Amino acid sequence: MEASKKVVVFLVCIIMISSYVHVSMANEESKEEKSKKALGKVLNAYRNCYNNCEKGCSNAGHNSNYCDEKCENQCDKKVLKEDTESFD
Repeated sequence: MEASKKVVVFLVCIIMISSYVHVSMANEESKEEKSKKALGKVLNAYRNCYNNCEKGCSNAGHNSNYCDEKCENQCDKKVLKEDTESFD
């Protein structure tokens, strides 16, 4: 009888530990999804900024090297500024 109680207690402990691990892994997945969404948002903002800037720059008659550098700098600053402001 004593041995059966120990087996039951052991099984209950295993079930509790496995459920804790399962819940922990589920939380990690949600953090990963949040990170993917945030990264997608930043990439879309940068892509939109860069495309608009490059279109306007090339329409103004500047060469592609000038426009690439100008738009990269401008959009880097803009996207970084927006992202850091969202943390406040």
